[in-house]
Amino acid sequence: MDLLPARYTSCATTSLRFTVRVEAAWSRVETWLRRYVPGSYELLRPAAAPERIEEAERALGVPFPPELRALYLRHDGVRGADLDEFGEQPLFSTGEDDPWHRRANAVDFMPNGQAWLPLEHVVNAHASPLSQYAGDESARYVPVTASASHTMMSGTYLDLVTGLLGTWEDAHELEPLGVGLAEWLEDGAAALAETRPTRALGMLPHLSPAGDGLGWFDPDPMYEQDGWRPLGS
Repeated sequence: MDLLPARYTSCATTSLRFTVRVEAAWSRVETWLRRYVPGSYELLRPAAAPERIEEAERALGVPFPPELRALYLRHDGVRGADLDEFGEQPLFSTGEDDPWHRRANAVDFMPNGQAWLPLEHVVNAHASPLSQYAGDESARYVPVTASASHTMMSGTYLDLVTGLLGTWEDAHELEPLGVGLAEWLEDGAAALAETRPTRALGMLPHLSPAGDGLGWFDPDPMYEQDGWRPLGS
């Protein structure tokens, strides 16, 4: 594991600052989830054991940045990043408030409208599809979130060289987002508190049709027609 992000190895104080910011921002997001959207909150998995993080690092061949490690020490992602974890989708739904759909609508709650990947899926998504898009440079990209609703064929990674997030999508080139993990979570926490779109991606938080899940969409009335309600409406 010889790929070390320069911005983390050059200054321990800088590394600590990013970690503290991530932990503080996540605490704000988690508090909001617990208070307003229990359907999303209950999908959070227990903390990842340090040994499990080290196993993922060995599988990827790279060390996790301190702030990413800190995030997984809070929770090992969510249940349902792979919707198969909720069982077979019912052929005949009783509505968006049936148990399967309630959970499926609650899982893509991170501030980019995607699910927080458990470490098992971090390793799997890195192997495929992310490595297929990144080629020889795939070692520098660590998957963080992916769209459960799109079977994890699109997602967001952390670039270990730049410390910035970027996105992958089927049949598209990797696209840098220009923000780091701390800034992204801070932006999401502020968007929830202020009921506004995120500045990084322009996505507006919505309540699920059942009212107990969180999703993020472009500010477009079409989502309201599907039963999603913008926060503050």
